[in-house]
Amino acid sequence: MNRLIGYVWGPVNAEDIAAVPGSEWVVTSGMVGQDAPLGRLYAVNRDDHSSSELFPFHADYRIDEDRFGAIESLDPSKFEPHGIDVWQRPDGVVELYVVNHGWRESVEVFEIVLEGRRPALRWIGAAVLPEPLTGNDVAAAGDGGFALSVNETDPTGPFARSNLPDSGAVMAWTAPAGWTRVPGSEINSANGIALSLDGKWMFLGGWRSASIKKISRIDGQSETVSTGILTDNITWAADGSLWAAGPAVTPEQFFAARSGPQAHLGVPSRVLRVDPETLTMDSMLDYPGQVFTAATTGLQLAEEIWVGTAHGPGLARFTMPAG
Repeated sequence: MNRLIGYVWGPVNAEDIAAVPGSEWVVTSGMVGQDAPLGRLYAVNRDDHSSSELFPFHADYRIDEDRFGAIESLDPSKFEPHGIDVWQRPDGVVELYVVNHGWRESVEVFEIVLEGRRPALRWIGAAVLPEPLTGNDVAAAGDGGFALSVNETDPTGPFARSNLPDSGAVMAWTAPAGWTRVPGSEINSANGIALSLDGKWMFLGGWRSASIKKISRIDGQSETVSTGILTDNITWAADGSLWAAGPAVTPEQFFAARSGPQAHLGVPSRVLRVDPETLTMDSMLDYPGQVFTAATTGLQLAEEIWVGTAHGPGLARFTMPAG
């Protein structure tokens, strides 16, 4: 029994989901892809499930040059969002970090304005990645900085998927220091990322390697465990555990399904609960491809599990498992 409740319509290719602290709103990315030539960000009301476009609709711009420098403003016509995360500043304002693949590889930073009937966004700056890296997911560091999972786009580069098992890593950004590579973070096809609240630990998902790597930010020591899924985004749950979502298939099976006659279906997926101390895990949700397409993120909202995907319309809502 998959415990499906229903769907939330509006967002398209909602690869990542983040709950906005102190509000009834959830933000999703909207990746460029089939039926989505323009990248978008969406707001969804967690109570009535209504949704609206956050970006580029009615976008506001107010650059913080002290923090980001005199960077060129975000071009909404070339915006290609991917992973997202949020952080509530000491002054109560919530910041939204968005991985962007548009005309620049970057993390775009917004303030979420919660003064009206629906949220709005104010773009305040960006951190551009050094070439030839490409980002995937971002995690707030709690001080205005963030960590980014990256992969090498140059097929001859030191982190290329084709010539080394460790094809990805983590880059951390702070102002004014900029980007630094995190020691010990190398992994095959770096994907989801999460940071512990005390800043001492980093958790990194490996997609092709179906794994999670726990990395000490003190000395770079690490431990890697197998997940049995193509590990995509990683999120924190209410009980302090990590949730990892992804297709419960091999990479070969995934790409075969994606190129088949029903590319929006046919990919069974799973959401795992992971103990951040021991890295032991159990399944919170399993569903077949006929229910929803490939999971990229699983988020706990009260007694529900919301699942996003990079490959189709809407979000899926499931009940939490009994007990």
